[in-house]
Amino acid sequence: MADRERDRFVALAFCRADILLELDDEHDVVFAAGATQFLLGLGPDQLRHKSFLDLVAEPDRALAAEMLDAARAQGRIDDVVVRLSGPGTRRPNVAMAGYRVPDFDNHFFLALKVEPALQAERLSETQLKRDDETGLLDEASFASQAAERALAFKRAGGRPQITVIKVENFAEMTTALGTSERREVMNTVGDILAKHSLGGGTAGRISEDSFSYLHRDDVDPEEVSSMISDAAKRLFNGDVKTTGQTLDADGAGLAEHQVAKAIAHTIRRFSEEGHLDKKKSISQVLTGMVSDTIENVAFIRRVVAGRDFDMAFMPICDLRVERIHHFEALTRYRDAKPGTSPYHLFCLAEEVGIVHELDLAVVDTTIRTIGDMVAKRGLMPSVAINLSGQSLSNPRFVEDLRMLLRRSGIQPRKLMFELTESVRIDHLTEVNNVIQSFRNLGFRFCLDDFGSGAASFDYLNALDIDVVKFDGPVIKRAAASQKGSDLLASMARMCASMGVRTAAEMVEDKRMAGRVYQCGVDFGQGYYFGKPEFDPYVFADRFMTGA
Repeated sequence: MADRERDRFVALAFCRADILLELDDEHDVVFAAGATQFLLGLGPDQLRHKSFLDLVAEPDRALAAEMLDAARAQGRIDDVVVRLSGPGTRRPNVAMAGYRVPDFDNHFFLALKVEPALQAERLSETQLKRDDETGLLDEASFASQAAERALAFKRAGGRPQITVIKVENFAEMTTALGTSERREVMNTVGDILAKHSLGGGTAGRISEDSFSYLHRDDVDPEEVSSMISDAAKRLFNGDVKTTGQTLDADGAGLAEHQVAKAIAHTIRRFSEEGHLDKKKSISQVLTGMVSDTIENVAFIRRVVAGRDFDMAFMPICDLRVERIHHFEALTRYRDAKPGTSPYHLFCLAEEVGIVHELDLAVVDTTIRTIGDMVAKRGLMPSVAINLSGQSLSNPRFVEDLRMLLRRSGIQPRKLMFELTESVRIDHLTEVNNVIQSFRNLGFRFCLDDFGSGAASFDYLNALDIDVVKFDGPVIKRAAASQKGSDLLASMARMCASMGVRTAAEMVEDKRMAGRVYQCGVDFGQGYYFGKPEFDPYVFADRFMTGA
């Protein structure tokens, strides 16, 4: 009868799982059932007495071990995604769920389900993006993976924490190194952070000198920072100062996507400002984000209604002669809170679906500002205005923009639109049709932030535009190494072959200007050529005729 009852419970469990396992206190298999032959290459009887961790693919063993360890005190494991070590080269993804049962000799009971539907909104291993130099996850991939693992570890009974760390002057010091030395430093930093992160792979590079990692509460962040400082001194005899902050990645009942958003906000804020106020947990961060969001949306609405902003103009120069070919118009809010980034307000407007209102107000204000200045001071080069791809996907915005441009009477050759990549464009064919309708009138279009993501090449393939602007990190890598220069040169040649001109942003000095020019880039933008100015005529002696 006991065997029959067990068979009944096993049958019921298969409504949820593809493999059922019972593990002893040492994590060895004492019972197995299900599709073990197909997924693991071994039958249920062959699995007995084998270590469960040996059945998990090597990259995920540390994560599985930490989850089991955290669940020892009757904690639950809820759908932690790991890869199995299948027959041949197969490594099927499964969701691992289960708990430890005191009444059954404190054994673990696990259910493994192949390719769970819950993965649809999560990044797969192939979708995870990594930093080329350190091998760490990029910002978006880290936020997503850290949120998933933090909540799973918390449910299992662990106390996950997230640490953000800034290595002062790291970019400047490593730029001076040779290629092999720089690679060794980057690999070492990446290895240190990955080794101390939850599961051995929950660490990310947030910017040139900022990093973050999710970890157990028994990891000492100060010791990890000291390891990085010691490695820097050993590898290139440099005194490196690190600053960091640790928060509880508690989740506090939040959904995974909310935690991911809070983590992304946390690491970005720390990267830019070097501190996180007095926040002690991710839930406090999210609470503050909600409050800030409500306040900032109201601010954007007021700005749009009252045109309560001014336009600054940043020069973009022809690299052949270092004269100003055109300007980029940048929004400067009059009554924004100190530290508020115009770019973050722009991204917020995209997230809440009001960016088309902001874009239209910016275009209107820019055209009026240009008109007033030209009437008083004389001709000036053309001006590029940023537009969200989300706005160009909005038929109402497109029609309002047509009416605004027609009513203003501005000459099309005096205006360019920079299409930002801050939010993904889904309907590329429709957006390209819109772009061509404006290009046919004489307006030019630039694809901004090229090279910052895989979508860039999709956009270049689908959108017929006039200029491509390379993202700042692409330019920095070109200035730092021959490999970076070769990559930039190849992209510039590709654009030139399609009749598309190119621009480089974040050109900070004469050496960088010379390097990107040698790579075949047409235009340069950065502090070397000039900072944004409310009065573009301070650059009048460098205006390029006929631009």
